[in-house]
Amino acid sequence: MKFTSTIKKLQDAVSKVILAVPSKSLDARFDNVHLQLEDGALTLFATDGELSITAKCEVSSSDRGSVGIKARTLQDFLRSMYDTAVTFEIERQAGAEQGMVHISTDKGKYRMPCMFGDKPESHKRNFDLSIVLKPSELQDVVHKTLFACSVDGMRPAMMGVLFEFEAGTMTAVATDGHRLVRCRKQTGTEVADKQKIVVPSRALSILQRLLQNEEVNMAIDAERRNIRFQSENVELESALIVEPYPNYEAVIPVQNDKRVVVERVQIHDSVKRVGKFSSIGDIKIVIEGTTMTILAENSSEGESAQEELPCEFSGEEITIGFNSRFVEAALAHIETDEVSVELSSPTTAVIFKPGREDNQGDLIILVMPVRINN
Repeated sequence: MKFTSTIKKLQDAVSKVILAVPSKSLDARFDNVHLQLEDGALTLFATDGELSITAKCEVSSSDRGSVGIKARTLQDFLRSMYDTAVTFEIERQAGAEQGMVHISTDKGKYRMPCMFGDKPESHKRNFDLSIVLKPSELQDVVHKTLFACSVDGMRPAMMGVLFEFEAGTMTAVATDGHRLVRCRKQTGTEVADKQKIVVPSRALSILQRLLQNEEVNMAIDAERRNIRFQSENVELESALIVEPYPNYEAVIPVQNDKRVVVERVQIHDSVKRVGKFSSIGDIKIVIEGTTMTILAENSSEGESAQEELPCEFSGEEITIGFNSRFVEAALAHIETDEVSVELSSPTTAVIFKPGREDNQGDLIILVMPVRINN
């Protein structure tokens, strides 16, 4: 088995599939990148058992065969080389599953061990629901929801993003119990019945790094246990989280009768600055008339901060406390010049939305307030 390509082409392909290789594994097969050579095309595959990535690379060869090579070793070699032609020749030891990879470039000759017949089994699946998305749309949905996923292993469903499909609309939801994001996009896919799946946050985090400027086909298997993201030269497949997702609609307030409109950059920067003066990261926001005051204090160190911002507000004065990091993250994921803040009382959830729209629109970010000491 022999093929020739360039360092850059191989490096690009390996850098994609290696994202599926676990940092620690009890199964040596998961440490390898698996190369399949057929009809002049090289297909690379890596998996951790739950998530797999497949990428294609252009090569020159008339051979056929497959082999597994240590992923980290291969990546380190390719990273250390400049872009030049490279030839791989795989030699199998007689009567054994081991072999040797002989690599040659204009710089020198190298070799590393390899394995035959050790590729983890891949199951054929019936993907019956398919949605085509522009890369910018998928990137936008992932970017606006992923930050709110939980990292608590005791609540596995909340460690992913809920996707709902119905009537040409895709709704993505993420929450960690303290904040919640709901993002909606219009799709051209009609489904007979409402479909719900929960995609692991790790799969979406990897997807962010894989996406290129090309359309992405999102396909879900008939049993609703696996999802596949496929573009021209790369494919990511992942197991879904099968735990039921919490009823997020029940926690979104519908009677927030107070609304504040403020410049997004101003409030984001103020929250970021003032929050640094709090001993526990909490801030207090006082809204009265056309002024929003943001305060924080660290009494043990004698530190405090206070900033005032102009705003539009017509309700009664209200004082409310927040975790500054949650507010800062919410504002960082809103892209409009102004942000609308809807609230009711110091103890009910607050909704952050883009701009001045009266409806809840395509994006809402809910943040729970915290108790503050007067």
